[in-house]
Amino acid sequence: MPVRRSCRTPSSSSSSARNGCRECQHRRIKHTKEHHCRSQGLSHSITCQYISMSSSRAWSKTMSYPATSTTETMAPTSHDDRSMSHPLSHLTTVEGGDLNIPDLGLMVQWCTETYRSVSRNTAVEWIWHATIPREAMHHPFLMHAILALSSLHLAFTTPPGIVNGDLKTNYLRTAHAHRQQALLEQTKVIHKLDAANSNAAFAVSSLLIVFSFAMPLSSPTIKSATDPIDEVCHIFQGTQRSTHVFAEIIDWVSRGELRPLVMCDSSFPKMPDTSRLAIMALSRMNTTLTERDSGHETDIFDRTIGSLGHSLDSLARGGELMITAFQWIIQIPPRFIDLLRERHPFALVILAHYAVILHALRRHWWVGDWGDRLIRAIGHHLDAGWKRSISWVIDATGCFIAPG
Repeated sequence: MPVRRSCRTPSSSSSSARNGCRECQHRRIKHTKEHHCRSQGLSHSITCQYISMSSSRAWSKTMSYPATSTTETMAPTSHDDRSMSHPLSHLTTVEGGDLNIPDLGLMVQWCTETYRSVSRNTAVEWIWHATIPREAMHHPFLMHAILALSSLHLAFTTPPGIVNGDLKTNYLRTAHAHRQQALLEQTKVIHKLDAANSNAAFAVSSLLIVFSFAMPLSSPTIKSATDPIDEVCHIFQGTQRSTHVFAEIIDWVSRGELRPLVMCDSSFPKMPDTSRLAIMALSRMNTTLTERDSGHETDIFDRTIGSLGHSLDSLARGGELMITAFQWIIQIPPRFIDLLRERHPFALVILAHYAVILHALRRHWWVGDWGDRLIRAIGHHLDAGWKRSISWVIDATGCFIAPG
């Protein structure tokens, strides 16, 4: 029997349809002391259900917010009892249970715009649009990461100027606050990883790396004041500190709903696989440098080149671009980052090859011209002899480096 929900239980003194449920009002059925809507409903095969006056007032108060329709977007697609009973406690305030409208606004931003920017194509968009937010319902650190990146995206798209200055600043401040909260909450589960929270841990690590790349681009002042090589070293070190759990969870992730993110898509257009020739050239160069210099750190470079080969191969075979970009960062030896800071020429040459992956991501707002900036900065530090070692990079990206 269909069920109809009314706004309130009709008063015993009521004599008009104004105190009845909406359906009975629509049918112009009167609600009197002897003839209320429950008895009328039976004649239409409808059972009315009443909500107490106190509950009605609470629901009306909630519905008074203009943004509450977004809760339908955030509702989990699963009908699992745990999903339906688990509230987004960090999207509500303690007093009165009122919805946190700014955070709901950030969730709208994620569900309409930002989620697309972390996906390579429509084949995996549904994961970021539906699966990841559903996971965030049960893992606050993931929810904070989503809100952080959404706020940063809004800061990035807000044009500079006197009128928008405060708005942009507020978005940046909110982004940093949510990022810090995500990191704090992440530390609580970092030693309790299992199949149940592996997807959330994987997503958080990915989103925080995106945040790290996007942050210098959100402010022209920051972007112009920092050396791209030093900045990328800072990102690499921060990433390795926060994503050392990848090795523990990747097996769980590859067997679950996020599997398409870590597997190559054979239907995706493939790049010409010239990268293998480039990797072979780097390996030969590493061997030559070892023969010339007994102090050359052959093993460090060999491991770095090997990891880069896997990433470039994944790129050529249509792998998820974002994961491909981050995979190498996680796998490189920490010593290699030190060599970059020292401006070791061979380390810079390898970094230039990695910049090809960033160049492939250039249409994403959080990457932009990162690849070109890195290549130009590296070219500035290399002499004519070393510049010949990045000829494949220049051909693959079209980036211009002044000779000399």
